[in-house]
Amino acid sequence: SSGINEEWPLRPGGESALEAPGHDNMKVSRCVFLKDGKIFTAGFKTMSQRCCRLYDPRNMLKMLTELDLDSSTGSLFPYYDPDLNLIYLAGKGDSNIRFFEISSEGDQVHFLNQYSSGEAQRGLGQMPKRGLDSSINEIARFYKLNVAKKLVSVVPLKVPRQSKAFADDLYPNTVGLNAAMTADEFAEGKNSEPLLAPFLELQQATSTSKGFTATEKGDNSEEVAALRKEVADLKKTVTERDATISSLKADISQLQGKVETLESENGRLTAAAAETNGEDEIAELQKNGVDQAE
Repeated sequence: SSGINEEWPLRPGGESALEAPGHDNMKVSRCVFLKDGKIFTAGFKTMSQRCCRLYDPRNMLKMLTELDLDSSTGSLFPYYDPDLNLIYLAGKGDSNIRFFEISSEGDQVHFLNQYSSGEAQRGLGQMPKRGLDSSINEIARFYKLNVAKKLVSVVPLKVPRQSKAFADDLYPNTVGLNAAMTADEFAEGKNSEPLLAPFLELQQATSTSKGFTATEKGDNSEEVAALRKEVADLKKTVTERDATISSLKADISQLQGKVETLESENGRLTAAAAETNGEDEIAELQKNGVDQAE
């Protein structure tokens, strides 16, 4: 909110490594670092118009690009997807979430689309990539805090496609569950890129209670194979039980048919017996009448 962009190291004891003019307004502005090192900022211009900008940290005095958004007063929250190079931008008090793509050259920001609703948002939370549903081509999921209704709304963002096959282009290797370095290595000043893992392996691990066990090499192939075997065994058990249930249902249906047949036969015999007893009583009365007459 000071109107100055400053870059501070994460390690303790560090000093400001970069300082440059920021948004021309005292209102809150925020920034995210892109995977190529550039900086995406979201804030306000001099006349309180909201905008987003792209900077190269090697020359912060000149912005690469700027996009005007609107004149709303709520502060902006940028969320970055490094796998697809997308920016999701939501504003406090807004009812929409905008999507932007960073160009492959890394010097342009292109507006793609937006999600809109009739309910204002106080804040947002984002699901980690490994928790998304690839069967519906879900590329992001937000949890929107709806203060008016005192609830959290789920906002899935999906790419509409007719094919049901796994979309490799939407789910490249992403940040895995294993740390790239230890806390001691970080404190010593070492740097490392995050360890990536196939999306499907992460999704499978997330869908089970066991998850992954962290290893130094990040090799989870044996555990993934064991999990796949466990899933296959469970599916086989379910199939066998379904077959047993179907067989029992067929037996029950057959027995019900026999019961109905026996009940029908019993009713017929009862009626016949009643008719026979009636004829015998008439014959007996007639016989008694003849004997009295004599």
